[in-house]
Amino acid sequence: AFLHRWDPSTDYIKNLWNDSYSDIALCNSSIEKLDEIAGLGTLEPEVIESYKAEVRAIRAFYYMWLTDFFGRIPIVTSSEMGVGDVQQSERSAAYKFVKDEICAIIPHLAEGTAQKTSSEYYARFTKAAGYAMLAKLAINGAVFSQDKWNDGKFTGGIKAVEARVTDFGDKDMFSIDGRNLDAWETVVYCQEQIEKLGYGLEANFAANFTNSGNENSNENIFVRPMDDNVYRKYDTQVTRSLHYNHASTIGFSSWNGTAATVHALNAFEYDEEIVSSDLSKSTFECKDPRFGMSFFYGSCSVNGVKVGAGVSEDKWPEGYYIGYAAQNDYSTEDFSDPWGLYIVKWGGVRIKKYEFDPTTSDQNAFNADRTIFRYADILLLAAEAEYRMGVLGNAADLINKVRERVGVEPIGEDDVNLEFILNERIRELIWETPGTRGDMVRCGIYTEADEDKFQGVKHATSASDWVYDATGYTCVFPIPVDVLNLNKNLSQNPGY
Repeated sequence: AFLHRWDPSTDYIKNLWNDSYSDIALCNSSIEKLDEIAGLGTLEPEVIESYKAEVRAIRAFYYMWLTDFFGRIPIVTSSEMGVGDVQQSERSAAYKFVKDEICAIIPHLAEGTAQKTSSEYYARFTKAAGYAMLAKLAINGAVFSQDKWNDGKFTGGIKAVEARVTDFGDKDMFSIDGRNLDAWETVVYCQEQIEKLGYGLEANFAANFTNSGNENSNENIFVRPMDDNVYRKYDTQVTRSLHYNHASTIGFSSWNGTAATVHALNAFEYDEEIVSSDLSKSTFECKDPRFGMSFFYGSCSVNGVKVGAGVSEDKWPEGYYIGYAAQNDYSTEDFSDPWGLYIVKWGGVRIKKYEFDPTTSDQNAFNADRTIFRYADILLLAAEAEYRMGVLGNAADLINKVRERVGVEPIGEDDVNLEFILNERIRELIWETPGTRGDMVRCGIYTEADEDKFQGVKHATSASDWVYDATGYTCVFPIPVDVLNLNKNLSQNPGY
């Protein structure tokens, strides 16, 4: 995935498609069942409409996801529609369907809080979640509204794409709550409405990711509930970020997990000095406290227990793990055996953002709810929208709310640009759902070389090299080959 070398038979792409449409089918069945109940007259019409709005919102969420990932997709709204009846919509038509759905259902969604376990709306799709979803849709509308994305319009970097995307958003109109707003105005409006509904930043950044309290966070707008006893959902994304010895210190098992990229470390302005002659004197510095809250690095501890090095004492007398920064140019002379193997094996800092709970019955059944929509995310989307409208002071103010929460010095309006906003989103949102892929596509950097991937650097002995995609066809995934074989009405996305 990192090299963008997927194809129509890649399993995780097939699973993404199948799982999304499976849940859409459940939504369609639920809507039809609610229509049946409405016909019985046993519930007030307003109650039925509220329940239907919730289900339609979840269905719209999946369709937004599919429009993002696959572009040209079938829109299925009936459980009785046969495979042969399914037609493929162009991306602009799918986008319009999602836009119209969200704008239509927001007035019917409940205003109750969704982030308190004591609330009847805990982890349900409320009005605030509807506004958050609309903000996500509007910020990416310039991409989703294009039926042709493989003509280079989303490649070439920020400067090549910025003005075009801003112009698209200026012309992309939304009708919400009796207002007609362009895409950027819509994002800001949604942020303001979410704030009016009572959501705000938690005083403690880490409170959004803890086992015992994040379900009561005033910042988490929509979550996937995780509870080892009540809402047990298996999720390997947290443990797969660990190294062997991080996991064993907690009492888990893992592999040599996902490390932070050079690009991410640069976004955090992480400063590391590796002293090759005496590694115990190496230094690890980062002014942004979110780095230490999000990563294991340097000499690491888990729940107060120091993580062991995993190498013999004669090779590393200090006996503890050192999480080195990601690099792609380690010197074989400076780090020759036995240290060369140690560096390659341990290189890179590991994610620890969500709190681990060794008391769970299964290491992949966590008690920390997974954030899907979080208010800090919406603030930063609104900051980008303000920037694209040329209101730099407002953009800086919104960014500073997020920065000041963690004690990072504020910025001025002269500091605001898309690169800074993207880096702030990395610092604040790294390893959360649904990630930064959409940000990268929207800003023209998804296809581009960076500090980690560029031509001429091998990323694994068995992997192909990275190849530049000048057209942008990889900005969407291919339609799975099994889906094409099942339904001849569908055709493959360009470039695959």
